[in-house]
Amino acid sequence: REFMSGLVSSGVEQNSAVATSPTAKGAEIVKAWKAHFAANSEDMDKFWSLYDPDITSIWSMVYDEADSNESLDETIQGVADLLQQPGMAAEMKDDCFAVVHTLESLEIEGLWFFNGPDPEKLFGSNPETSWYTFSQLGPEATDLVKAAVTRIIVPTDGKLNG
Repeated sequence: REFMSGLVSSGVEQNSAVATSPTAKGAEIVKAWKAHFAANSEDMDKFWSLYDPDITSIWSMVYDEADSNESLDETIQGVADLLQQPGMAAEMKDDCFAVVHTLESLEIEGLWFFNGPDPEKLFGSNPETSWYTFSQLGPEATDLVKAAVTRIIVPTDGKLNG
């Protein structure tokens, strides 16, 4: 557990300046992340310059039933179905973006970047999220948090993790 102490929020520290719901500034940050990473997925400096732990949050996601996946194609389709659930595009457009990988081991992992402190709005708009475990990274951008984010969203040798 100690190795995760800098990676996962303890939930003990509270900052009165931290947003308790999505904000307009958070929506602008989410839009900027989307625009930037659609064009250039390797510029982590730009990513961290946009990140504000007081109004945005980063969450890891893993599929709870990975051992029931039987083929890579079906697992990929399951991820596509998750991301195309009704309400996702309209309700979540300015409140999150995600990078989700289907691994050759048939596991599913991802990172979600939220406008606000938590993924509650996502859970409300997409009941399929109940099949996944979400864990907050940070909220501070420590070296461990940066490494975890980079591992998912930056290609290594031209390949994404998965």
